[in-house]
Amino acid sequence: MKTMICDYPKDRAKLKERFAAHKKLFDRSMMTGIYAIFEDIAEKGDAGVKEATRRFDDVALDDIVLPGDYAAQCIASLAAPLREAIDQTIRNVMQVNLALLPTSWELEIRPGTLIGESVSPLDSVGIWIPARKGPLLSTSIMLVAAAKAAGVPRIVVGMPPMRDGLGDPGTVAAAKLAGADEFVVGNGVAVIAAFCQGTASIPEVDGVFGPGPGGIAAAMSAAVAYGKKTVVGLGPTESAIIADASADASRTAYDLINEAEHGPDSVSLLVTTDRALAVEVERLLRQYIEEVEDDKRRRNLRQVFGDDGRGTIVVATDIESACEFVNDFAPEHVMVVCNSEREAVVRERLRHAGEILLGEYTPFSAANYAIGITAVLPTNGFAKAFSGVTSKDMVKYSTIGKIDQNALKELLPVIRQMGSYEQLPSHVKAVEIRV
Repeated sequence: MKTMICDYPKDRAKLKERFAAHKKLFDRSMMTGIYAIFEDIAEKGDAGVKEATRRFDDVALDDIVLPGDYAAQCIASLAAPLREAIDQTIRNVMQVNLALLPTSWELEIRPGTLIGESVSPLDSVGIWIPARKGPLLSTSIMLVAAAKAAGVPRIVVGMPPMRDGLGDPGTVAAAKLAGADEFVVGNGVAVIAAFCQGTASIPEVDGVFGPGPGGIAAAMSAAVAYGKKTVVGLGPTESAIIADASADASRTAYDLINEAEHGPDSVSLLVTTDRALAVEVERLLRQYIEEVEDDKRRRNLRQVFGDDGRGTIVVATDIESACEFVNDFAPEHVMVVCNSEREAVVRERLRHAGEILLGEYTPFSAANYAIGITAVLPTNGFAKAFSGVTSKDMVKYSTIGKIDQNALKELLPVIRQMGSYEQLPSHVKAVEIRV
């Protein structure tokens, strides 16, 4: 196995080649297939969802909607320690999302001129919770609690079915406790298509949110064409650690494994200014991977940190170069483990990241599960333009304007000039008859 250590900027071309496909979360051909499924759901409704689930998920569904008492059964089956952990996570996520929630406001910006914004929740949202790589209780809590904090009246959760046609019990329980109202199962793209158009069993909603692989990300992009609010670019997980010589090699190795264990398509990067740390972390990574007991996860980690994977250690010439590399990559998760001086430089220079976790006691897993900040974040370079999903995405804004007669009179010359140039005389007349 080759070394996973590269130098930056010396090996810029090598790194570019290694991650050449990274920004292609989905392509035109995939979008063509996604729109075909959307059209099929529009034509066939529930039957189309069941057909897609049978075709792509190899599960034959009798019912798309989970039984009314299933969520209560799932909650009752939770072990007491897990129930306590779920309840605490929900409290933390709600606390953060309430703090983030925008509020309506008004301001007299000039004499006689009032402006503002009226903030109101979406009437309904559809939350997609992927589960093919394993149950995602944390994702269900973060998305459902964000909608609940925003005051969304109707929250519908969709997820892949298990072999028996039901949803993962823990995920259903967590979502229900966080505030979900309804549950449906089916193929991910088909359920998202149903959220956008409505079927007999799946309601049309105003917002659709959730992470997943390329197909799910493409479906979320398609949702925009149906007038649905969403956040795009929530693909397979990726993480980066910016570290200097003060970082502990063993902890750093485990932090790299932390996100890499999600699956073979994960990105896990260490960007460090210290070569000795890079060499030791690489050695420990290989050791720790072989100590993983689960065969599937061990194979996934070998893939991520293998010759063709997306696990890489980058030795940067200085902290500024480290920030340059990470900004260009725009990772989903970033940990900063540096001395106070370099941390200050990183905080000033790091612009593109879904989340920024500061200090050695803020590992990825703490943010994924317990702090309360969102871990549903943009990937594949989308962090250059998009943010993670929070209560701010579950509301919409109506701008407010009010002026009195004197203020309108002062604006008349402007309106005359603009209306005349745009050849819209009635625009001008509508003001003249008032002043």
